[in-house]
Amino acid sequence: MIYPQNLPILNNNHEWLIDNDDYVDHLNLNNPQDYLIVYSYIHDIIDVTKELIQYNIEFTHKICHLSDESYLLINIKQ
Repeated sequence: MIYPQNLPILNNNHEWLIDNDDYVDHLNLNNPQDYLIVYSYIHDIIDVTKELIQYNIEFTHKICHLSDESYLLINIKQ
């Protein structure tokens, strides 16, 4: 399990997926409460990506269905 508070960059640059209905409905995930989302337009997505890679944490990079931006999905239960 991932604890965002143990990763300083991620801790300062994430939202809970469950808090955004537009993305939850679009993604159709079984357990959206298990995911963090990092939006490229409000978070430092490059530094978050580097930190996730450094700690060997899996994530998915997706293109936003609402804009030209992108986002990361991180399953905290991995």
